[in-house]
Amino acid sequence: MEFQMLSRPRVALAVACMALLPTSHRLTAWPPAIALDPIKAPATSPSAQAPSTTSEGYGNTLTGDWFGWRNKLADHGVSLAGEAINDGSWNLLGGKSTRKFISRARMTLGLILNTRQFSGWPGGQLHASIRFHFGPNGNDQQLGSIQGFSFIDDAPPATQLYEFYYRQRFFDGQWSVRVGTMDANNIFDIPVDASDFANPSATDAPLYLQNAPPFTAPGLVVTWHAARRTTLIAGAFYNDRFHPTALAAMLNTLEPVNQPVGTFFTAELDQAYGLGSRMPGVVGIGGFWRTGKLPTLDGGFQSGAGGGYLFVDQTLWQSRHTIPRLAIFGNVTGNHPQVSEIDYSIQSGLLDIGPIPGREDDKIGLGLDWAHISTLSQTPKPYELATECFYELACGHGIVLQPDIQYFINTGGGVYADGLIALIRVSVNF
Repeated sequence: MEFQMLSRPRVALAVACMALLPTSHRLTAWPPAIALDPIKAPATSPSAQAPSTTSEGYGNTLTGDWFGWRNKLADHGVSLAGEAINDGSWNLLGGKSTRKFISRARMTLGLILNTRQFSGWPGGQLHASIRFHFGPNGNDQQLGSIQGFSFIDDAPPATQLYEFYYRQRFFDGQWSVRVGTMDANNIFDIPVDASDFANPSATDAPLYLQNAPPFTAPGLVVTWHAARRTTLIAGAFYNDRFHPTALAAMLNTLEPVNQPVGTFFTAELDQAYGLGSRMPGVVGIGGFWRTGKLPTLDGGFQSGAGGGYLFVDQTLWQSRHTIPRLAIFGNVTGNHPQVSEIDYSIQSGLLDIGPIPGREDDKIGLGLDWAHISTLSQTPKPYELATECFYELACGHGIVLQPDIQYFINTGGGVYADGLIALIRVSVNF
């Protein structure tokens, strides 16, 4: 048997992972086969390292190419896919309730219709998806964290028309426009290498968590690739759960929530760069503003609120091929302290893709999420700190197994004891 040494960056990551694991007391939304082409990723950004999608790209799915019919549909502009994610979690220490196992799941079924192949109209895509949520909110019952520890916990059990929009490209793809029902979290504030972490803090601005997910909203998004490495995105989303469209009313079982009606404006500027031929990076800066009569943490109301964020996603080391790769990311977010329980936060993480020779699809992740709590919340402690470590095991045929452990300091701002959550995630692309 041939023995291969790990590179120094790999050794450093392994040591850091073991050091952050407690010794006492603490995914992308679409299958790779029809992954949404990045709306904001310049060619030199880390997301451009992902394998390209073709009509032959269904080998890594549970159901394959359907005896050739899936490829035939894709060649005529119709791409179908689905994803199911199940999270089982145990609260091993602290938090709200220990020694309690909770399981919940999310399934998404989607379609992309490319108008060039389907009708001869160039540059157009119709996106449609429906989503199902099953099971209780693990954070509410187990931990009580302000940040949460699983993005599946964002929604109650329900059936939901998730996204339904049309996208049109202009001028050789330099401009694009999306109109329809969308989730802003799938477009803005996305350090690409943070998407595999179970904790949602690194990819969702806290104000988004408060006002947008899991409820998508009608909106308009315009993207401009100003230069080969520069991209500007702007969007407006109308939040009104009390007056859904006829299509949403027919498909949704989500109950209206007591949230203010208003418009959510957001914009982001991304700049890709390279520290070397195999060390691409991207930095993004964005801001957002929510109109409407918003409730404040002290029991009052105010007209509108906003915030901003800055993220960096940088490849530290990469082999001569696309993978293996070692990357680091960081994200800083600020919110209005009168309406958001988390007024500013910092997230960072390391991701090692292909950490073991012969296991190029596996991943190791180490994350740190620090959230400062608004003084209006009057929590015993002014912050909450979460650490996360996971190993993502690619089992083939679209099945991924991800053991994950997270340790929380000052859980819920010190309302609960420091918590240790063990999570096992099973993802299936079909």
